Amino acid sequence: MAELRIRRDRTKEISDHLFGIFLEDIGFGVDGGLNANMIRNYSFDGVFMDPEKHTEVKDPLRYWKFGGESFESQDDGALSGNSRYARVRVNGSAVLENLGYDGGYLGERCAVSIRKDTMYVFSGWIRNVDFEGTVSVCVLDDEGKFLTNEAVFIADSREWSRGYVYLTGCADGYGKLRISFAGSGSVDLDCLELYGRDFWNADDPKWAHGKLRKDLVETLQALHPRFLRFPGGCIVEGVRRGNEYNWKDTVGQLWERKPNFNLWAEKVPDGGYCQSYQIGFYEYFCLCEDLHMMPLPTLNAGLNCQIRKMQYRVKDADYPIDSAEFREYIVSNYVDLIEFANGDPDTNEWAALRRDMGHPEPFGLTMIGIGNENFGGDYEKKFHAIYDVIHEKYPYIHCVRCAGFLPFRIAVRGAWKVARTIYKDIAVDEHSYHSAQWFEKQFHRYDRYLRNSAKVYMGEYSANGLMAGQKPTLETCNVWESALGEAVFMTGMERNGDVVEMSSYAPLLNLVDSRNWFSNLIDFNPSEVMPSANYFVQQLFATYYGPLGVDTEEDFPKKLYESVTEDSEYLYCKIVNTSDQALSLTIKGLPDGILEGEVLHSDDLKARNSLGFVGGPDMKIVPVAVNVETSDGTASVSIPGSSVMGLRICLNT
Repeated sequence: MAELRIRRDRTKEISDHLFGIFLEDIGFGVDGGLNANMIRNYSFDGVFMDPEKHTEVKDPLRYWKFGGESFESQDDGALSGNSRYARVRVNGSAVLENLGYDGGYLGERCAVSIRKDTMYVFSGWIRNVDFEGTVSVCVLDDEGKFLTNEAVFIADSREWSRGYVYLTGCADGYGKLRISFAGSGSVDLDCLELYGRDFWNADDPKWAHGKLRKDLVETLQALHPRFLRFPGGCIVEGVRRGNEYNWKDTVGQLWERKPNFNLWAEKVPDGGYCQSYQIGFYEYFCLCEDLHMMPLPTLNAGLNCQIRKMQYRVKDADYPIDSAEFREYIVSNYVDLIEFANGDPDTNEWAALRRDMGHPEPFGLTMIGIGNENFGGDYEKKFHAIYDVIHEKYPYIHCVRCAGFLPFRIAVRGAWKVARTIYKDIAVDEHSYHSAQWFEKQFHRYDRYLRNSAKVYMGEYSANGLMAGQKPTLETCNVWESALGEAVFMTGMERNGDVVEMSSYAPLLNLVDSRNWFSNLIDFNPSEVMPSANYFVQQLFATYYGPLGVDTEEDFPKKLYESVTEDSEYLYCKIVNTSDQALSLTIKGLPDGILEGEVLHSDDLKARNSLGFVGGPDMKIVPVAVNVETSDGTASVSIPGSSVMGLRICLNT
């Protein structure tokens, strides 16, 4: 028999944004996932990676299949200085096809998902050079059967004009977009889109640019995240100069945005991973607003990826701190981003761009990250230079600094020494990729951290075994054992919520078969979404959570952990049992009423939810409802072995 005594007379304020999400375009999580446009290389501006040299490869027409007289990439008279387009020359007939995002394969299988009776929008910019004839669009499966009706796309203007047609699904399946030309002459095409009419917040005019896949956003919303860190991750750093994520390339009209190759293309067989930036900083801010998340943008600190710099022997990396590039490019990007997010459109050009894109009101930015996984003396100097500019101009902005990429205390000691002596008003970004057993042992990690100094941001963590020398694989990642270990760690973070300000699992989204990273919170294919066991743990902790930590006294056996918090409405209790034995728990100090909640449990530590590229998920771990009545302030709760339980009881009965 175990006993938990809740002491509501002893409380402390803890972070009200402890549990959030970290979003990076890895595993085709954005292009190919969150981005509702199903067309790969939609703007004929493809920029990819040479997987051996890790350098840029421009291949504007990649992932398009053409049959006809000629198909060329051109830039004369393009929509913008950043844009190229495709010119199709027709002599009788021609066909242009796109198979969509197929999970990192070489564009050889259909991946455009169509559902029967669902409406889709095909849109694009078209310029009729001297074409006489008709242009029509449809989606066909790999056997040539129609998945949608065929619709005529008007092409009669000699200037660039945007056209729309609506397609309706006539069968369920994966297909390919086909654009058919009948006639003769040349037609120019650019920025082609194919998306479900019911994309996220489709009726809100602020979503007039990039569009989000609704089922993925709803899955994020169900996590109840308090903040969103974006856009990464390693892509913030880039593999060499010019590959770092530049937020200014991602805003404005879609045709004005400047694509870049994705650093994670290193794990795609043909290096075919382009950041189209259809989803850019404006869309990330809008998503934060819609889901009531605090935005945490993270920008390059003047260093390219330090790990890859050594691994690939990259020479053209980093921006020297005494260079004009560092001052006029790196530092100014921070200042201009704060103005883009919060500035007055009447006095600042970046704020005016925000207004012109559809959001005249400020986004309310209060935090910003300086670099990703950076370390060493050069980073210290660059952080100092960037921090000083931000702190002087915008003292209300809370800065986040890096502590490298290793999870061990000795590895983060230097970062913490600087933070505690010079920058007591910042958060320090720790990262941890280790084993489930290691995470369980870290339950007390933050017990002795200083309370009156810099705060902790556990920015990336996952029990994938990486730093334990356990090679992550599809079969070993996101198993129930990993979720249990993370739950213990999260319990420890919550009990120390006065010093741990934020935390976020990583990575977040993964297109099935991408193989960029094996431990992911949410897997998806072109038609379905699958939350992992780890997802449900994250959801439970964010759901049963309040900004006031409540003290407890316990008589517990080993491998049993708890945390108690409350808000103005509810008292919340989380209990994690990592033993294989069920036990009875007596909870005292409760108000009378009903403890309601949910439990996650499996006797098989290797159980995992799974999803193939085709079809729906196989769910082994899902929440099960729990209800327990209290009497005279006491409740008896049955805790299964290998389980995580979240409970709440109303304080105002």
